[in-house]
Formats: sequence, C-alpha cells, structure tokens
Amino acid sequence: MAVGGENRLLNDQTRYDYGADWQRVFEVLPELLEPNDRSWAAYEKQQHNAIAALRAYAEGGVAGADSRLVENLTGVSQGTPHLGFRGADLEYEIAKALQSNVHKACVVAWVALEDEEALDSGEVNLVFVDALGRVVRSRRIDAGGASQMGGFWADGCWDEIGEWYDGDLGPEYQIGGSCGGLLLESMRVL
Repeated sequence: MAVGGENRLLNDQTRYDYGADWQRVFEVLPELLEPNDRSWAAYEKQQHNAIAALRAYAEGGVAGADSRLVENLTGVSQGTPHLGFRGADLEYEIAKALQSNVHKACVVAWVALEDEEALDSGEVNLVFVDALGRVVRSRRIDAGGASQMGGFWADGCWDEIGEWYDGDLGPEYQIGGSCGGLLLESMRVL
C-alpha cells in the first residue's frame, strides 16, 4: 500500500496486512489523514467555497455558475465555441465539475492498494480518502499509472485525470451515505 504525496510505502505485511479492512491502517497511523498539501484552515475553506459554488449553481443555473467554468465548458475560452457544450449537456457538465470540486475539497490523501484483485488483474485500486479515512472516490488503474500519482498530487492537478474524474464514489459519498448530502443539490440536473 502506498499512501499520499510523500510516497509512503507500507509493505510490511506483518504490520499492515488488513485484507479487505485496509482502512484500519488509519487507526495505526492517523497522521496519514492530515492534509499534507494545505493547512486545516485552508482545507475547511476549500470545502466551504466548493459547496458555495455548487449551491450558487443549484439556485441560479448556468447564470449562477462560475463564468470561467462556463467559458471553459462552452469552448469560448479556447476559441472553439462550436465544440463546446450547450443546453442540457452544459448543465450536466457544470454539475459534474462542481461535484468534482466538492469531492476534491474533501480529499486529504490518496492510497494505492495492491489487493488480491490487483495481483490477478495488474491494476491497483487508487483510492482518495477524506480526513476520517472514508473513500471519496476510487478507480482501478495499471500499476505504472499509479506510480505517477505522486507527481500529479505534488502538482495539484490530480483532479484533472480520468482516474479521479471517472472514479467510483465511495459508499459514504453516494446519495444516502453520510456525506451524500453534498450531492443532493446538484442532482436536479444530473
């Protein structure tokens, strides 16, 4: 198991082999759940701002969304408006991007799990966790791709890769989960 942007490798099976209950590692090493790329105040501010942007969009539609995001998705900022999203597709993409921002604001670390499935398939489970060790999103990727994750994390662009954007929501971040309410406001357009 590799954890976070500092590429900590927890490979001593006598100490860190928890099987399917891998999140127990956070009980042994709670410091792994400290935001290593920002302070706690910045972590909370990022969450507040991301939720406020999602609420503004939920209340005002496209007009309530950040103009830079809209320009980006419509192709205006790239000078290719003929290739951009329009109508319901634009609304869907805005909601998806804003949800991604809310989820990103909750993440404090990533974990590359080499479990039984990884040994069979060659794909490790790339898991993004929040400050309580809950899975925000996860996605299976080839081991070579996982080795590049530290660079994406250090550059702050890990939320721009498909492994994040197309990742599966963790149980607590789905509708009905303890953090699922973060999504309810945008579900009207998704």
